[in-house]
Amino acid sequence: MSKLSGFGLATAALLMAVMTATASFAAPPPPGAAPIDPEMHAAGMKAAPGLITDSKIPCTLADARELGTGTAADKSSVTIYEVACKGSLGYIIGKEAKAGVPLTTYDCLMTANPLPNGKPNSMACALPANANPALGLQPILTQTGHTCAVDKARYIGATTDQNIYEVACQNGTGLVLEVASTPGGKSDANNCLNYNTPNASIKCQLTTTATELAGVDAYAASSGKCATLKDKRYLTGAADGSDYFEVACGDGKGYVLHVDQTGKLAETISCAEAFEMAGGCTLTDARQALTQQNTVYSDLAKKAGFNCDVSKYALFPSTDPNKEVVEMACSNRPDGGVGIFPAHGPAQVFDCLRSQDEGFKCSYTPESALYPQLTQQLKAKGRGSCSVSGARSFAKADDGSDYVEVACADGGPGWVMVYPAGASAPSELQNCAAVANLAGGCQLPTNRKKT
Repeated sequence: MSKLSGFGLATAALLMAVMTATASFAAPPPPGAAPIDPEMHAAGMKAAPGLITDSKIPCTLADARELGTGTAADKSSVTIYEVACKGSLGYIIGKEAKAGVPLTTYDCLMTANPLPNGKPNSMACALPANANPALGLQPILTQTGHTCAVDKARYIGATTDQNIYEVACQNGTGLVLEVASTPGGKSDANNCLNYNTPNASIKCQLTTTATELAGVDAYAASSGKCATLKDKRYLTGAADGSDYFEVACGDGKGYVLHVDQTGKLAETISCAEAFEMAGGCTLTDARQALTQQNTVYSDLAKKAGFNCDVSKYALFPSTDPNKEVVEMACSNRPDGGVGIFPAHGPAQVFDCLRSQDEGFKCSYTPESALYPQLTQQLKAKGRGSCSVSGARSFAKADDGSDYVEVACADGGPGWVMVYPAGASAPSELQNCAAVANLAGGCQLPTNRKKT
């Protein structure tokens, strides 16, 4: 999911400048008005093939018109055209008379919005083929893997490499669609409920939480585990565009329903297994930590070289049925870990910093519990003057090595500790200057001052 850059203000400001400078253009005819002037239509059709080629827009020409000619901000003459494309977005294109000036291109959803000053946009698309510009997003949305029949859409803004739209689907789902602004770029779509937080930079307006959650009842029924539904909520979205919903059932049990991009129930996860997925289940008491296999996981952890008397554990969702991924809290040590226990082959336990490089974040163990161990490992490497006061997972190398950045309590230069794959102790230490070009360099506050 992209973070909007100034809510698309740069694009909006440029569009405002062009539109203000070209106030002499003819406004599009209102619904029911006379057809577009034949001469303007003919001029548009003549110019359109070259405009499509020069602007590199994905367009198979369906229709075109010329809006008129005015004066751009640099006093040069500019002619504005509208182009309609078969089965995709239409465009407003500005072509300056001055040679070598790039075309200015906006799609019909961009120009459908009011101007930044609140006035109606006189350059909204008016060709019949552009009457419902939202439908132009359908092929792009389909390419993201979502089975959404587009009902409505609006342009939100832009980042440096994407245009952002809100889409309302006919089934009540709302999506934020991130469309690559350069040919060959990747487009993504995510549920509007991902942005339903007070500080979100994107706010969906075409759907409501109620309409978004309406389909959860059917998912719960199809799971075969929830005969009656007591409560429901959106939990989180995944990188692949799928969604997770929490449900509380009439029998007191709770589950997380994983719904894929196509709108099908992919899996049903008990709340005990989904212990810390986006904060875990909150609608039932079913997220109480499991304890019945403490001894089993204690033995597995010790065989992997991690001395832990498991006091409680919780399972991470795993896509591999032959492998368990388990967070463990230990009664004999303050720092827990994440164990990866395959049905066959060697097991491995990561501490709660290195586990983040594997995609698993601990909830039982605070990072501060690892500081004494890290301090001792530094001392073993001849750096006993550094008492660790901060740490973060830094990077993972192609050979499986983990990099952990640490800060020192005295404010002195920190270190990057390099752990070979499968090792519990670092093989080497590097200073922050040496890794300035790796994964963004050191980021802990006291270390950034030293680089």
